Amino acid sequence: MKKIILLIICFQIIVISQELKLFGVAQPGNAVIGKADNISQVMLNDKILQFDKNGYFTFGFDRDAKGTHLLKIKYTNGKSEIKRVDLPGREYEIQKITSTKQEFTGPPPEELPRIERERELMRNARRKIGIIDTAYFSSGFTLPIENAKITGVFGSQRIINEVPQNIHNGIDYAAPTGTDVLALADGLVQLAGDNFYYNGNFVLIDHGQGLSSIYLHLNKLYVTTGEFVKKGQKVGEVGSTGRSTGPHLHLGVNWYNNKIDPNSLIGIGL
Repeated sequence: MKKIILLIICFQIIVISQELKLFGVAQPGNAVIGKADNISQVMLNDKILQFDKNGYFTFGFDRDAKGTHLLKIKYTNGKSEIKRVDLPGREYEIQKITSTKQEFTGPPPEELPRIERERELMRNARRKIGIIDTAYFSSGFTLPIENAKITGVFGSQRIINEVPQNIHNGIDYAAPTGTDVLALADGLVQLAGDNFYYNGNFVLIDHGQGLSSIYLHLNKLYVTTGEFVKKGQKVGEVGSTGRSTGPHLHLGVNWYNNKIDPNSLIGIGL
């Protein structure tokens, strides 16, 4: 009888589902969410990916990523599978802005020490992202502002007063000052910044496994560094602090150092 029970248990372990599910579209600038049961290892090319106890993991591709990538899954029963990901090409917009604030073509020399101090604070905060292996993002994703007009898209090249600027690595939502800004997903606030030269007032949220979101130019902050927030929680209000041409929210998303289009996450059903 004990042998029969043991055989039944072994059979149940063998037939546990190993179905791999991927949410999102694999293309330059996008993040993809994965889920599978009984994982022992996940790799993207030669990079080992984190996964949590529920089998969630994520990976993303930078704006200009190209070529073929291999997603490799190993399971606890010794089986494995490989998914080939061929990235398509992607085109981006050119956006021209005329501003009466001439300083937007470059910071004045006296501000450079301040800017470097703030960059070091950001570097220290971002070094912590990737330590948390829990997929807080498995709560799903929501819009940071309801019914807002998009005035800046991910990946576009900005030209301000005929001077080429850095690539726009996020989405701009135009909204009146004081409009509620909501957390994209569950996560830990790694830095709630006060009056930075470029960012203004802002919030940097760690969603686990290297995925983060940042909310810039806020008028007010409603969270503090080290606070855990839930998807849809109010983290601030729209403003025009820092390097800004008017009231709006700049939403940025990273997977580690890869810049990610927030639209690749918003609307994903997990």
